[in-house]
Amino acid sequence: MDKQNITESVRRQLLALEQMTPKELEEKWKDLFGSQPPAYGRVFMRKRLAYRIQELFYGGLSPELRTQMLAQKKLKKRNAGIMKPGNHLVREWHGEKHEVVIRSNGIEYRGNIFRSLTAVAKVITGVHWNGKSFFGVKGD
Repeated sequence: MDKQNITESVRRQLLALEQMTPKELEEKWKDLFGSQPPAYGRVFMRKRLAYRIQELFYGGLSPELRTQMLAQKKLKKRNAGIMKPGNHLVREWHGEKHEVVIRSNGIEYRGNIFRSLTAVAKVITGVHWNGKSFFGVKGD
């Protein structure tokens, strides 16, 4: 199949998803994933099936990109309840002021990006500290 035919085939399959009944979506899910669909409803199923169709024709994410995206997701989830990007936390330690900035990709301290407040606290103190405790952050 040439590139134009592949693109047309994918387009037809994606358009067909919009017309499918819940039962047809369930059957398509079983065909493409080999399992029962989760109980998230038609909108989710259509979106996930559309992604799967494209993934099968064009290829999925590289393992490196998938790992990077999962790491970013974990970082965002871990920091979501703590602070919003752009916020600053300040802590005085042994007479010196230490300031961090919450970024979307991590915690910035003195021009370097760290994965967690704990990593920054360790750099500052030289020993392992709970980063939230060190910076006085309450809860998640």
